[in-house]
Amino acid sequence: MNSEKCDRGETGFFRTQLFSTHIHSGARMMEFHGWEMPVEYSGIIDEHKTVRRSAGLFDVSHMNKLKVKGAKALDFLQNLSTNDVSKLRLNSMKYSVVCRDDGTIVDDIVIIRREDHYFLVTNTSGKESLMKWLENHTPEGVKIEDVTCETASLALQGPESKKILSAISDNLDEIKFWSGADRKIAGIDTYITRSGYTGEDGFEIYSRSEDSKHLWQSIMDAGGTDIKPIGLGARDTLRLEMGYILSGLDITDENNPLEAGLEWAVKWGKDFIGKEALRKIKDKGVEKKLAGMKLERGIPRNGYDIVDSSGEKIGTVTSGTSSPILGVGIGLGYVRPDYAFLDTRIGIVIRNKTYNGIVVRLPFLEG
Repeated sequence: MNSEKCDRGETGFFRTQLFSTHIHSGARMMEFHGWEMPVEYSGIIDEHKTVRRSAGLFDVSHMNKLKVKGAKALDFLQNLSTNDVSKLRLNSMKYSVVCRDDGTIVDDIVIIRREDHYFLVTNTSGKESLMKWLENHTPEGVKIEDVTCETASLALQGPESKKILSAISDNLDEIKFWSGADRKIAGIDTYITRSGYTGEDGFEIYSRSEDSKHLWQSIMDAGGTDIKPIGLGARDTLRLEMGYILSGLDITDENNPLEAGLEWAVKWGKDFIGKEALRKIKDKGVEKKLAGMKLERGIPRNGYDIVDSSGEKIGTVTSGTSSPILGVGIGLGYVRPDYAFLDTRIGIVIRNKTYNGIVVRLPFLEG
């Protein structure tokens, strides 16, 4: 990271340009992989329901942002990622996975094709290992520029997002799902993509860090009573209701894309690092599968044991919460493949007591 361009607080952790804005908005701050970030403002449940009902604005400037340039940039990314980067049109995006030679996951990433470079958005939690992997595999003719600290990123999510943003920008209909475009928002130069990590319609907005305060306030003003600031707490519950994985919890360096349910992002018709190992795993069959689980009572949490009807351990919870919309405990976890089928009865051990649950189809929250 170009840390000389990052602000640090008295605690030594990095701060986005919106730190004081969050404090003035009543945010409860927490350390998150080296950054001081807002975990909640009005409360996780209230913020969660606001995004489902109308719209919420997130500061996600801590996410890592990289520019990949050079004549061999495409070849480099093709070799590095499981998805087919050659299929990217200008200003379109793809989700992909970076694997080691043995098929285990280095990180999952989003790749956006720009006019003169590829723009990568990666996880904060796995940055060190990813950057080391990139450094060890970058050929001559490719340059990787870390623009994390000089580039702010906001996420506007919720059914009212387009209406709110249209009041201070234009031509948003031209930005299709999983694509992006240059746009001015309240007179500020931005790059807008349309994807989201909540299951709602929404936009990711990239700007110069020094413009982020004006940008944030302009969006909040445009939203009026239909918008609230949202912290990382609700971001986590929102993504989990949709069954979206979180790097560092649901996927780690011990997992591979096949057991994590990510084979849709693995394109077997091209070569990439880890392909041979993944092919062997596919032929043999995975030893565990990531499954969605819903409990009758209780809340699953990371690390809890998953057991069968006899009490034998069959897996481990990777992430879980109480769904603010469904009102029940939901979670993701790895189980033996024969227990990953829909409607399979399972138990989760919470404080030495087993709570009954069932394997369900993802997402937990139907559209």
